Amino acid sequence: MQEYAPPKTVDPQKARQRLFDAINATLAVMELPASALILKVREKQKGKSQYEKLAQKGEFFLVDEYGAKLWVNLTDYLDTGLFLDHRIARRTLGKLSKGKDFLNLFAYTGSASVHAGIGGARSTTTVDMSRTYLEWAERNLRANNLTGRQHRLIQADCLGWMRETTEQFDVIFIDPPTFSNSKRMENSFDVQRDHLALMMDLKKMLRAGGTIMFSNNKRGFKMDTEGLTKLGLAAEEISEKTLSVDFARNRQIHNCWLISHAGEGK
Repeated sequence: MQEYAPPKTVDPQKARQRLFDAINATLAVMELPASALILKVREKQKGKSQYEKLAQKGEFFLVDEYGAKLWVNLTDYLDTGLFLDHRIARRTLGKLSKGKDFLNLFAYTGSASVHAGIGGARSTTTVDMSRTYLEWAERNLRANNLTGRQHRLIQADCLGWMRETTEQFDVIFIDPPTFSNSKRMENSFDVQRDHLALMMDLKKMLRAGGTIMFSNNKRGFKMDTEGLTKLGLAAEEISEKTLSVDFARNRQIHNCWLISHAGEGK
């Protein structure tokens, strides 16, 4: 269970009572003992703090998502290793990837690679800058018997890797940060400002007949469709199609697009 920390304008006693009531209601409806509930309070994060450890318990649990076995950690980080709002998108990627070469950029714990793999992808390539999350991704792949040279994990700055690689893929999933100025990246990145440059690099990596699934979490994001057309790309927004009922009240939690070479369709 997660609560967004109340602003300072809210009376602290009322805020505590509201949280207490929400906890009790959740336990009653779900018919759970108090020991089965883990509470996290989300506050505004700066820089890398959203990825820093909150605890050192090291307790991982294996969950099932449409047949994919995925490890989650409910205590050590603010996030669990699995973004639930993307689960329909991941299932879609699994269907798109049968017999295809799949690339996962800004891969986090590699859950999209797992879905591609169990969906019958010919190969998966998982790229992320974090060694911690790549090791987590490797555990997820192993949990689904996705091992061998056809399932690669690459630790790299995704933006730099994209510019340098000469490889091509049939299905590409990219879910970049809204903003990043990590010291390990060559330059700062802003998804609104830089998404067209991102598409230029992705285009050269996309085989004929291929599909890019592009997602981001920036509220109010505006796709530069005119710029995409000039690049020879076509986009279809599928944000609504990728939202499950439990996220229906937060329709801006992510933006999601299918992008292909113009004239090919999807």
